[in-house]
Amino acid sequence: MKKLVYWLSLVVLLAACSKDKPEDDNNGTTPGGGFKALGAGFIYYDWATEGIQKVNLQTGVKGQAMVSDTRRNGWDISRDHTLLLEAKDHPDDYDNELYTITNIKDGTLVSQFKKLSGYANHTFPSLSYDNKLIVVPPTDDDGIMLLDLQGKVLMNLVTFQGKKLEGSVEWMPDNTLLFRQGNSLYRTNAAFTQGTLVKTLNFAEWGDMAVSPDGSKIALAGGNHIWLMNSDGTNLTQVTESNKKEVMPVFSPDSKYLLLGYNYTITGTFGRYWYLAIIAADFGKYNVDEGADSRVIPFIPKGETRAEPSDGTMLWR
Repeated sequence: MKKLVYWLSLVVLLAACSKDKPEDDNNGTTPGGGFKALGAGFIYYDWATEGIQKVNLQTGVKGQAMVSDTRRNGWDISRDHTLLLEAKDHPDDYDNELYTITNIKDGTLVSQFKKLSGYANHTFPSLSYDNKLIVVPPTDDDGIMLLDLQGKVLMNLVTFQGKKLEGSVEWMPDNTLLFRQGNSLYRTNAAFTQGTLVKTLNFAEWGDMAVSPDGSKIALAGGNHIWLMNSDGTNLTQVTESNKKEVMPVFSPDSKYLLLGYNYTITGTFGRYWYLAIIAADFGKYNVDEGADSRVIPFIPKGETRAEPSDGTMLWR
């Protein structure tokens, strides 16, 4: 069933966009421009059958970070840009995934182990800021799981305050966790034994949480737009507007900018995509409709003529 669902998703996506990018206009932004002003680093993003793309922000040059792999479920790159974590379907066991940690600099294997994920579950793990722990968001079979880099389960939090945990979970820079319970956000203590309420939200639909690397701000997708608040839950502010929907906010390493997906488009039961743009993470409101706001930076690598599309994980490292 897991394989069937995944391949159906792939077929729908290929039918919708194949390897060609959807039609989009260049909003007058110079291809490859604007990147030096945003500092050093790399932006990574999934796109269709092209695999994981990588753009060097100093040069604007785009390349392929990882080839497309139908067995790959989730992936993460450490904040210090030294480790690559991948979660893939295990080739011999539907109930397990294969977690692999690789040294980015020389490609050597750091760790590899089986992760019991449950039948038809995909997981999307992420590395802690100190590169010592892995957190796995809740699945249908398990709650939040905390692992060491060898795969030992250190914590399995299935329920909180009597309710099953669902949704995403994010690392804070001090290696505590931000997690969701219903309409509320909670933050753990350092020992992961207690959760403190950060904010109760009144959106009918929300998710896509992100925490700024300096720990001062939280971004999320609420309703059709992106919102920003202080990490203590104060000053919740809508920071994007448009005629469509925005998704997937990601902070820059210096916490000054937000990478996000705009013009979110559904192409079928499993198909979806969006375009990439950058705004300042300054609590101002930015209109991300094409050409509507000169402060919005469409994400256009060198040699390209339109904003890049994505349909999965996005990282700024």
